[in-house]
Amino acid sequence: MRWSNWFRRSAPKTVRTRPFDEDALAAPPAPTLEQSVEEGMLLAEYATRMAVKNHIVVDTIQYGNDFDPARHTEEAAGILRELASEQNEAAGRIDEELQAATGLRGDATHPHDYRAVDIDNLTLRKSAALTLAQQLRDKADSEEQLLALVERGRQDAWDDVGTAIEAGLDALSGKEALRDDYEREKPARLKLLIWRDLAKLQEERTGY
Repeated sequence: MRWSNWFRRSAPKTVRTRPFDEDALAAPPAPTLEQSVEEGMLLAEYATRMAVKNHIVVDTIQYGNDFDPARHTEEAAGILRELASEQNEAAGRIDEELQAATGLRGDATHPHDYRAVDIDNLTLRKSAALTLAQQLRDKADSEEQLLALVERGRQDAWDDVGTAIEAGLDALSGKEALRDDYEREKPARLKLLIWRDLAKLQEERTGY
């Protein structure tokens, strides 16, 4: 007895795939001067915010000073000017590499062995470093932008302090943390801590 063809299992088809060809990939677009400077500013502003945040925490908590933005704008300006100086130094090093690479042919022997083919990239990096240095100095000279940085640093500092307070509440709660409504009541207990204990601390320090 012969079974119909539709009962028979067909042999698996062999799928032929092409080997991966890296040369067939489209080259990524070269970064522009604006993109390079924007990325550098984002990194510089983040580093400045973190430093200002730490400055605020130490000044207000460790030394007990009242928060005053003017106490921290100078710190922010100093950091920005330091970063600007680093960019100027980087531009100087790149300029030396440009001079060495001009007219130099052949293959590089290590990552920092620049040749004539790297001239455009080095020129872009030098321009980005100089432009970034100028923008950082402009930011350091702007009272409005410094105050904005300090305010963001203050928010970061408060987030850290608030997280630490909540962790302390969790650690001291003991068996209360096992209650079903613990998470629901935690914000209220945090507000009570701020209103009562921090108000008492302010009274002890200021006398009113």
